[in-house]
Formats: sequence, structure tokens, C-alpha cells
Amino acid sequence: MRKIHILAAICILAAISCNRHFYVKEFPVTGQTAVVGKKPKIAYLGFRTYSAKLTSVSGRRSTYTAELNYKNRTIPKLENGVFIDQLKNEGVRTDIPSEKVAAFAFEYLNLVKSSGAFEISQLVEVEKKEGSQFVYKLKNYPVDYYVIGIHGPAFVKDAHIGISLGKVFSVLFSIVSFGLFPIYSSELANTEVRVYDKNLKLVNRLEYDNSYTSVSAVWASASPDHCHSFKCNRGNFDSPYEFVYDGMGPKIEEDVLHSIQTKGSN
Repeated sequence: MRKIHILAAICILAAISCNRHFYVKEFPVTGQTAVVGKKPKIAYLGFRTYSAKLTSVSGRRSTYTAELNYKNRTIPKLENGVFIDQLKNEGVRTDIPSEKVAAFAFEYLNLVKSSGAFEISQLVEVEKKEGSQFVYKLKNYPVDYYVIGIHGPAFVKDAHIGISLGKVFSVLFSIVSFGLFPIYSSELANTEVRVYDKNLKLVNRLEYDNSYTSVSAVWASASPDHCHSFKCNRGNFDSPYEFVYDGMGPKIEEDVLHSIQTKGSN
């Protein structure tokens, strides 16, 4: 019996020593879009990932909540725009109806849920009137366009049911083979970018597929480098890793400029 326990411990230790290699999408720029005429002033919002955590336990039921991560954005630097928190507003716009501003704000919140309230508050001001009435006002920034980026999903999501079942069996085989048998995963991820003019008219909606695959094994090379010894092992109750969305900045900026120069000028 003791030998069985020792063997089991060795198998588990070997399995958790596996490195994980992620294969993520790349988004090369075409280099075909150049600024024509006056350079538009563009403010960016969003482009934040989620952080999931256990929020409550009731009997056998556990509840996990995913909230926007306000530590970093997935685009660290912009070439043809600025993030809205780098700008100073000049009061509020009085020419945009409250209903239009509210619809804009709640359209964003419906996608990212309540944790996005702080992000959208950088652009929308809410004034409480008598009773339960609220007035929504657009803050006045010296820009021509607003760009909002939304990453998803909030929780890790397998590409399809076959992947989920295959992952279960590959984990078992990996354990009994001391980590030699690879654990294969394929998860969904996406980015939606919305371009609005300064009056909140939707100019264009852009969609990007960030779905990724990974292989875990003792012989696999860690990619990114910190994903060694089973350190990158988020499950379905966690949020996708930030690096899944890395490197998109130049492509998104190119597509935004193209949208502005074509649809925005109509």
C-alpha cells in the first residue's frame, strides 16, 4: 500500500511539473492605412481583462464573480490616440440628450457588467434628480472619436464539448505517464472594438478572434516563459490570461483609422 502511495505521489508531482506552451493569435498590420488630412483626435476606453474570484459559498454551491482588472490595459501604448484617463474634461456636453448618453453607457455595462461602472464614469456623468430620476451627461473632451475595447469571455471557456471531455482524459493519462502524455486545451477568446464619433454615433464595430490552444507536458517549452511547472493552469472558474490579448494595439489602431477615414467621413 505504501508503494502505491509513493507511486501516486510521484505521478502527481511529475504532472504538476509540466510546462505549458500557449499558441496565441497574431495580428500583423498591413501598413496600408495612413492618416489623410487632419489627424483625428481619438480617445480610447476599456481594453481591460477580467479577474475572477470566489465570492460566496452556500452548502455545495460556490459562486465565482469576474470583474474588470483596473491594474493594466492590454494595449500599453497608443500611437494615434490616448486613453481617456490621460485627458482632462472641459465640463459636460449640453447638446446630447440624456437618453442617448444613457443608452450608450448601458450598452457598455450590459457587456462588462457592473464592474465597468468606473470605466464608463470617465466619460459619462450621472446626476440624480428628485425621486429616482437620473440625468446622464456626456463629459466634454477635446476629441473627435471614442473607441471602446471589450475583451471576452469573463471566464475561461473551452472551444467545444469535445475539448472539455478530451481534457479530462488527457489529464489522467498525463498523471500516469509522469507528464509525458500532453494535456491539450483549446479555449475561446475575443475582442470587440466599437468606434463612436464625438456625438456617440456608432461608426463601426470591429471583432477579433483571440481563441488560443495550449499543450502541457514535462517536455514542452514554456511559452510565455513564466508558464513553467504548471504555473499557468487556470480552470473554467478563472478568467483568460492577459497575454492572450497582447500585441493587438497596432492592428486595432490601423483598423480604427481605416474605419474613421471610410465610414466616419460619410
